[in-house]
Amino acid sequence: MLVIGTAGHIDHGKSAIVKRLTNTDPDRLPEEKARGMTIDLGFAFYNTPANETIAFIDVPGHERFVKNMVSGVGGIDLVMLVIAADDGWMPQTEEHFQIVRLLKIKNGIIVINKSDLVDEEWLELLESEIKDKVAGSFLESAPIFKISAETGDNFDLLEDYLYTLPSAIKSQRDIGKPRLYIDRSFVRSGIGGVVTGTLRGGQLEVGQMVTIFPANVEAKIRTLHSNNTDVQIAVPGQRTAVSFTGIDKSILERGGVILAAQQTAITIENKVIALSVEMLPQSPVPLEDRRRMLCIIGTTEIEGEVRTLQNKYISPGEKGIVFFKPDKPLYTLLGEKWIGRLPTPMVTIGGGEVLDYLPYFPRKRDYDSYSYLYERTNINLEKLILSELQKEFILPKEDILPLANFSEKAVNNQIKNMWQKKIIQIFEGHIYVEKFFTDAIKQFKNQIETYLEANAHLNGLLLEQIEQVSSFSKSKTAIFLKYLISTGEILKNNDKFTPTGQEMILKGAVKNTYEIIMKELTEKKYTPPTIQNLIHLGKQARNAIRFIVDTSQAYKCGSDFLFLTDNWNDIVLFIKETINQNNELKVSDIKEKFEMSRKFTIPILEETDRLKITARAGDVRIKGDNFEN
Repeated sequence: MLVIGTAGHIDHGKSAIVKRLTNTDPDRLPEEKARGMTIDLGFAFYNTPANETIAFIDVPGHERFVKNMVSGVGGIDLVMLVIAADDGWMPQTEEHFQIVRLLKIKNGIIVINKSDLVDEEWLELLESEIKDKVAGSFLESAPIFKISAETGDNFDLLEDYLYTLPSAIKSQRDIGKPRLYIDRSFVRSGIGGVVTGTLRGGQLEVGQMVTIFPANVEAKIRTLHSNNTDVQIAVPGQRTAVSFTGIDKSILERGGVILAAQQTAITIENKVIALSVEMLPQSPVPLEDRRRMLCIIGTTEIEGEVRTLQNKYISPGEKGIVFFKPDKPLYTLLGEKWIGRLPTPMVTIGGGEVLDYLPYFPRKRDYDSYSYLYERTNINLEKLILSELQKEFILPKEDILPLANFSEKAVNNQIKNMWQKKIIQIFEGHIYVEKFFTDAIKQFKNQIETYLEANAHLNGLLLEQIEQVSSFSKSKTAIFLKYLISTGEILKNNDKFTPTGQEMILKGAVKNTYEIIMKELTEKKYTPPTIQNLIHLGKQARNAIRFIVDTSQAYKCGSDFLFLTDNWNDIVLFIKETINQNNELKVSDIKEKFEMSRKFTIPILEETDRLKITARAGDVRIKGDNFEN
């Protein structure tokens, strides 16, 4: 199905043209018929002689209903710009033209209506003026038809051309990410709540589970209706009506979106979107920092606050990047087109593309880190992947661009192509660009080294400690560590990580406390003070004790004592020699040898039991499983 949207000034005959072509009056509302102008979107269908379907979306031309016009043309394949011969190029003609240009509609035709009301010379002058107006745009080479919807003059030429379009124009892409922006909702007897819209991005199927946004309610599709027919599957580009099983009609609101159930998480968690913006030359005001603006995407129209990225304002005719925080949740894809209007007066000021999702307004001091957004203007897939890796440094392949306006297959093919050209690298299923990744790795490694320099008594860091030191997420911290271990820049010893060549050096208060503790342990070789008593020697005692143990200068016996390593080895050697000689060891043997009380002997023997050097047999110790080790 090919979808054509009309555009143009009020009363230039858009609806009349559609009615003559399709024998369907697109003005469906009584108030539209009474007032003689289209207020809301109208729809009509047209079968070509080749039995191909063309759907017409007739949009309102009155300036108060431009938001309805934007929602109508957002999902079309071709625009029909209608200009009345007797009026010529009018304000809403210009506004509609600028809107479809900003929405990057690629195909179009120009129809001069009411040709019966003017002479041929006037038509030639008007045609010349129109060509000047559209020069440099997608309509520059568009065919121009001079017709009369009233008399039918030259309608045969227009119809003959329309017959060629379904085979000539590639219709809406199926990227596996269906979304239907709701333009109407109503209740039908025996069916319940029904919504309509132009399906974009993917298929919908009867029985499929979808999410109704912004209510975030999951629902099952009960029926699908397209081109006046019940269907099992609706495809991109089709005008589609959807009904649901057991859904409250109140959540089916105009401006909402029907989409695949898994697609909402990112947009819910991120309250701000980054937008490229092209200001219209005729905008009455610049787009200033903190200005209120209406953002229209599909049929969704939401007011919110703007923050500019670089300058305090973007003047009419200029381009830039802004951050937009909608007052209510807004669903969109990266690369989606948007239109901006002022809340008052209701005028279009510009538009552009969605560049990214953000959890909050960035702080001005962090603006440099958003330079990747400039790479996303005029989005293409390679630039989008590169900018995402500039932003994220490294990502699992399956997590790259889940909500971009590209299919998963296209993304994977592009990644493969970029890898073959050595534009990107792959490490353990993660992709990265070397120059961006290298900078992040240096920063990460420097954070660890800086912390260890300030805490030189530590013999490496546990993963939990590195996660606290790192400014990166836990997932990135984990992959950074794997990468640095693979290159030999970080060593892993048991459960601790240490940069290669990092030395443990004491200084300051830790060093002073260390010297006091070592003196105590040296003077009281076999009857040292308890660890608890050592901790009371100063604020840095715990760090000094950790250094002593990590550097193997002392052995930690249970939770009670530290013995200098040589002294502990003396005790263990005596235990082994005594058991070898007597086949057993009594508590009194240790007491007499080292002149110590049960306060020391019992913890020592409990420790050798734990190490399985000894084993308890009644009141004595015998050889344990690890006695010979």
